[in-house]
Amino acid sequence: MLTKEKQTQKFYWLKYEISTIQSMILNSPGIDQFVFCYFFPDTDKKEKPLQLIAYGYMADTNQYSSYFDKLEVYNNSALDLSGPIIMSNNLISLADIQLLINTPDVNGDKPDYLVFIPNLAQGHVLYNVKRFKRIDTGDVELLFSNDPDPIKTNPSPPATIS
Repeated sequence: MLTKEKQTQKFYWLKYEISTIQSMILNSPGIDQFVFCYFFPDTDKKEKPLQLIAYGYMADTNQYSSYFDKLEVYNNSALDLSGPIIMSNNLISLADIQLLINTPDVNGDKPDYLVFIPNLAQGHVLYNVKRFKRIDTGDVELLFSNDPDPIKTNPSPPATIS
């Protein structure tokens, strides 16, 4: 008897440079949130990679920035998911982004880039966000002092609705 292999989709870990985030903030006056939309690049790779594009959202004017960033694949790490999955825009508030990029760790270090790690919650794809700093011996993760819960993107509609 032949068994059918489930179709999967590859969601890469993605890197977002702090300098690029700061440029987004500067080029998006009145930004309230970062909106992450899925991006399927022009590729001949069979694994069908999905990435994210970041836009700024300004609630006061109900506008998205014309300025956007494409997040880079990080170390070719990926999560293969099979359905059912819901892929919606993911959001992070400006306040959470500023917390991620401006809060020093216990040694007083601030990150050089963020890594978005795909995850699944109630069928929605969301991303845990970790902070990293470049050092001579290799990149290291910077932890918040006593907070074991990572900051996560919030799928829209939120994965937390019931």
